[in-house]
Amino acid sequence: MKRLCWLLLLMPLLVACTVSVGCAASCVGPYLDDQPPAGSYGAPTPTVRAGDSVEIYGHWYTSTCNDTCRNDPLVPLPDVELTLTLPGGQPQRLGRFTPAGQDFGFNVTVHIPETARPGTATIKDDRSPPAVYRFQVD
Repeated sequence: MKRLCWLLLLMPLLVACTVSVGCAASCVGPYLDDQPPAGSYGAPTPTVRAGDSVEIYGHWYTSTCNDTCRNDPLVPLPDVELTLTLPGGQPQRLGRFTPAGQDFGFNVTVHIPETARPGTATIKDDRSPPAVYRFQVD
């Protein structure tokens, strides 16, 4: 009788632990990096020499998050504004960008002035909280 009571008490817990819905991912975006849509997520950040340029990509600027197995249609976010802050400098507007394409992204070529100081540069969007990308200027 005791065993039957324990089995009845534990059965719902055992069933709950073995059932899996298969959708445990988290939403990946929006984010900024230096990789094109088919590039490597999490690739090492580059060091850019003063006077050179770096291509920056925005990815997954969509208001849809399908990590719950709903497969809702992807809806792009409104245009975003990017700003660049060089080491020791003031923020500079890079412009407004419209999410589009296969990963609801955009790209911009950022020219680093020859007068830029060495250190960490930051690019961020105007969302709250912002997507932020940091790279080194040499």
